Amino acid sequence: MQILGQDPRHKTSTRNIIVIIMVASVGSIFFPTTIEIYASLRNRDIDGVLECLPQIIATSITCVKILNMHFNRRNFDKLYQMVAKQWVQLKLNGELHVLEEIVMQGNKIAQFYQHTLVVFFSLFLLIPLIFPVLDIIHPLNETRTRQQLLRVNYIFFNNDDYFFYVYLHLSWGAIIVLLTVVGADWIYMLIIHHSSGLFAVCGHQVQKATTNLNYFTDKRVLENDMYENFRNCILMHKEAIRFFNILNESSQRSYMFQIGLSMLSISTTAVKTALNFNKPEEAMRSAAFCGANQFHLFLLSLPGQVLLDNCFNLTNDMYVICIK
Repeated sequence: MQILGQDPRHKTSTRNIIVIIMVASVGSIFFPTTIEIYASLRNRDIDGVLECLPQIIATSITCVKILNMHFNRRNFDKLYQMVAKQWVQLKLNGELHVLEEIVMQGNKIAQFYQHTLVVFFSLFLLIPLIFPVLDIIHPLNETRTRQQLLRVNYIFFNNDDYFFYVYLHLSWGAIIVLLTVVGADWIYMLIIHHSSGLFAVCGHQVQKATTNLNYFTDKRVLENDMYENFRNCILMHKEAIRFFNILNESSQRSYMFQIGLSMLSISTTAVKTALNFNKPEEAMRSAAFCGANQFHLFLLSLPGQVLLDNCFNLTNDMYVICIK
């Protein structure tokens, strides 16, 4: 949250500065890549365009994530406040275990997501260093051809003349992209799983209201207990709908752009990998990038499916009550 400028404890000015630094870091890759695409188009170098497209798409997705959370800051602050309030309320009611189980499931998925992307990113980061390291360990009569981390154009100087300086800059930008993607998606996963957990709590309250009834108690007392339980269920369902509406308002367009750009990136990296089978280093780098994109797209879709499943489970619980 702090990396994305989303920590509610920070001042507005601090959060704005963090967002500016993150966007500037991503932009330092975006603009040189755009210049390289323009140069490749002028030279009719289709391979160069295909090589640049995935990285410009990745930086675009990163900017979408950062700016969406920045411009919808008020809605996200509302969500954070609702999460804290509902967590305390359910703990007092003895129903926190239902919500906690689903949220912990989301947290485990987010951790797995982080570890997987870090593995792909490490491969992507280390591959350009293979030939420079070989030049040190097993030198030849001539320097091996060096492949930069990303294809960019700085206009004012030749990238090959400053290989390691350019590599450090591109590595910094790539690390910012990784931190932003993982951080933003982690927050979304936890929030969406929290929303799913609220519907699961509704289902739990429905079952609680219709089972373990003591028919030997006074009829009025029994009716009052059932009324109170169903009232709590309705209030929780209303709260869950409100939470979902705020989340949907803050994320719908962002998700549409991210999914569309991810699909485009997967297509271009897959084509690039197929075209570079005769260049193992380049093919491995493209394959790692393609794998990370596919996993990112999968994880963008999974929390929504979890939310749908819990909504359907609530419907099934209501249907079972009607049958009874």
